[in-house]
Amino acid sequence: MVASSRFFVLLATISLFLAFIAVMVSTIVVTVVTILHAMGGDLTQNETIGKLIKQADYALLATVLYVLALGLYSLFVDDRVPMPSWLRITNLGQLKELLAGVVVVAIAVIFLGQALTWDGVSDLLAPGLASAAVIAALALFLWQAARERLLDREVEQIDETAAKSAAAKEPAAGD
Repeated sequence: MVASSRFFVLLATISLFLAFIAVMVSTIVVTVVTILHAMGGDLTQNETIGKLIKQADYALLATVLYVLALGLYSLFVDDRVPMPSWLRITNLGQLKELLAGVVVVAIAVIFLGQALTWDGVSDLLAPGLASAAVIAALALFLWQAARERLLDREVEQIDETAAKSAAAKEPAAGD
């Protein structure tokens, strides 16, 4: 049963990695085309900024897909994948925290794109408040997760100190 679960997670990981490649390649192509059109004078500065920020958002989405693929692979298939320490995931909570952090940045980039290309007529308050509400909720989630991690570390340190203290009080063998 466990082996078949790994197989399905491996399929999900491969799918996420292929989606990452597709989104990233598409983002690179559209970014290059946008720059070429801007250099040719086919786009205004605001249009160029709007399109490039949208591509930055897609690059962030691709990054989310990549992080999810790596995280699921390291959690369920093989945890010996070499990766930087900030990306090393040892439990599902860490994967959720990493994902939430990237989503906060993605939402901020989306709103930034809307603000920079605002026409002065359309409503900017509603998307701004919606973005702020989601970011606030995710910030609360991240704060709570960090708090729980800190408490877990404190409990571990107390347990280690108690174990060392108990070991020091035990009489040596042969006394």
